[in-house]
Amino acid sequence: MLEVKEITVGYGEKPVLKELSFRIPEGTVLALIGPNGSGKTTFIRAASGIIPLQKGSIRVEGHDLHKMNSQEVARAIAVVPQARSIPPAFCVEEVVALGRTPYLNWLGKLSDHDQMIVDRVLEQTDLAAMRDRNVAELSGGEQQRLFLARALAQEAPLLLLDEPTTHLDLQYQVNLMQRVYRLAHPSNAELAAGIKARTVVVTIHDLNLLSRYTDLVALLVDGRLVEMGAPAEVLRPDLLSRTYHLALDVIKDASGYTLVTPADDPTDL
Repeated sequence: MLEVKEITVGYGEKPVLKELSFRIPEGTVLALIGPNGSGKTTFIRAASGIIPLQKGSIRVEGHDLHKMNSQEVARAIAVVPQARSIPPAFCVEEVVALGRTPYLNWLGKLSDHDQMIVDRVLEQTDLAAMRDRNVAELSGGEQQRLFLARALAQEAPLLLLDEPTTHLDLQYQVNLMQRVYRLAHPSNAELAAGIKARTVVVTIHDLNLLSRYTDLVALLVDGRLVEMGAPAEVLRPDLLSRTYHLALDVIKDASGYTLVTPADDPTDL
């Protein structure tokens, strides 16, 4: 689904990402983690085609991203960026319908199929009951669901989420990550209804959400890929302590999920 091959990306002469390479299959949730300034948001921008590569290539479903036109990119990749804005005069349904823009004809009118997608996404994100509500009336958690719904309406096989849990309380963080995980792992009923598995790349700071809601974790430090694997393989106390310059313990909860906590007896690293 997504192949990143030796990419170097920067602003001006200074590289931010340095010879980054990895591959992830369809139906995978990959979490990008690392300290501030490690290159996570830069990767989201590069993978969405916003900023050019200085070196290397990114391929989505076998297609070279930087040889695709804007419509092809919009049909292949949906993005929920870190900086978000909503047209204040729009209602919920109108914002979700914006996700169908890559498929509209020159008249810009939704077809019956487009409307069906919008209706399905509203149901999928629990926004159907508020489809006519003005977006200015939404809570923070509802707005996050709305941005996700707009991205889902694109029906793109690759979804890029840049820190989607920022500024959300615990309830909404868990709710959103549950939805993200289900996008990559739809139920049999959803598959039967024609809903396809998405591939998701998400940047996130809360390490305790990773083992429950992601399949792979990639640790970036100073623009380089330090470690990549299943959450249990990457969330190691020695590695995390060196990365974040803080003594950390990694324990398993009763369900076998990984929890990262400050060490009982922290020492300078």
